[in-house]
Amino acid sequence: MFNLFDTGVTQDIPAVLANRDKRVFVQNKLLSQYPSEIVIGAKLNTPGPIKNNSIIEAFFVKQLEEFEDLLLKEGVVFFKNTEWLDAETGPERFYVVEDTAENVKRITTEFEESKNYCRLFDLDVLFLTDNEEMRSISRTEIGYSARTCLICGRPAKDCGRSRRHSVEELQAKVSELVEVSFKLTDNKRKVQLLVNNALRALTYEVTAWPKPGLVDPVEWGAHPDMNVFMFLDSSLSLQNYLRKCAWAGLNCQTNTDYRDIFREIREFGKIAEADMFSATKGVNTHKGAVFSLGVLVTAVAINIKDNEQFDEKVIKDSIIKMLRGLVKTDYSKIKSNDDSLTAGEKQYLKYGTKGIRGEAADGYPVVFKYGLPIFMETDGNMNQRLITALMNLALHTEDSTLIKRAGTLDIIEWKNQRINDFFAAGGIGTDSGNKVLNDIQKEFSDRHLSLGGTADLLIITVFLGLTKEALNNGNKD
Repeated sequence: MFNLFDTGVTQDIPAVLANRDKRVFVQNKLLSQYPSEIVIGAKLNTPGPIKNNSIIEAFFVKQLEEFEDLLLKEGVVFFKNTEWLDAETGPERFYVVEDTAENVKRITTEFEESKNYCRLFDLDVLFLTDNEEMRSISRTEIGYSARTCLICGRPAKDCGRSRRHSVEELQAKVSELVEVSFKLTDNKRKVQLLVNNALRALTYEVTAWPKPGLVDPVEWGAHPDMNVFMFLDSSLSLQNYLRKCAWAGLNCQTNTDYRDIFREIREFGKIAEADMFSATKGVNTHKGAVFSLGVLVTAVAINIKDNEQFDEKVIKDSIIKMLRGLVKTDYSKIKSNDDSLTAGEKQYLKYGTKGIRGEAADGYPVVFKYGLPIFMETDGNMNQRLITALMNLALHTEDSTLIKRAGTLDIIEWKNQRINDFFAAGGIGTDSGNKVLNDIQKEFSDRHLSLGGTADLLIITVFLGLTKEALNNGNKD
């Protein structure tokens, strides 16, 4: 069991009183320097003789980052002035704030009551009276109730006076609360890692060059209604969606029906599509990526929920569990006279191909068999890794966008031959391979062909690759 107080130097009453005198001196000094401002003194309420150690200090600093975010959201101007974080009597920090004492006390009280573990903070709000005397303002003066006990909910002062709870009970409760805070902080870090890598994957895909039938910074003849800047705007519009998908995966429990998770993120996806179309003024840049990247971000979040080791089997199994029955359910609703059918749905009726739904429901085998290992193993710069992975993915994919543009399945055989020509010429690392690749790009543009479906597979390949590299290298931030 986690015990916050296993380490640290025992403090006696004289040490605590000496620190109180130091605190009062600093508060008076700050108010004399900034007589028209408010001073916040931040410290922790920790029961027992152990007041500080590396874990207590880390908790104090991290949660004050959250408090500072709250001040910024409230539009409050502030700056840190003095602090002692590793003092054996406990960490402390002092802020100078431009605002009224009443409003600052409201903000500090709301922070202290925002989460159970934030109740461990004691944020004193101090100001100078007209007589130039230092005065603090209490929460009851602005209409809030007095502090309550962490254990029983009675007034904290009453429990303190009567010593209703032992030091051991209080320390156990505080340890529990701090452990919860670290779990949440860790999950926030994981979410940020996944969102950052997903956004990197989206932007890496569009900036890689040259790509047959796709938008890049140099050429976009197959998509004259798009450009690289539109794709960047579209990518940024998906941040909130990706964050929700990551949280959905991290919140997955042992008894959770994974299909419910997919239903949840599918609703998020509908909002994300609307945000994307708003960012692009109605142009479909990332509809396929909204689906696939959302599924992959969620699956990887499930994978790293309890163990930050990149496990392909866990990820694939999570995808398959989430999408169980998807193809049967979605395609059973298709009506041949429906004008709103997607390219994949039309091709299912005409050719029997299952498209991205089938690939996804099978756990993205092409990505894990070809895309990811090739992306990870390819030497060269990032652009060379991206193009090599893209062309390998294209070689093993019946791209629904390509079939739609060509109007026939025969295009698959031609596409595969041209990709094989590229690799036979030496790939992107050679002049001859680059010449063939540029020729293929021109052919795609002239014929208005596209590898849009393959681009989505490249995005999730890159997301997986970047995340795998980060976890394997211990770079988890």
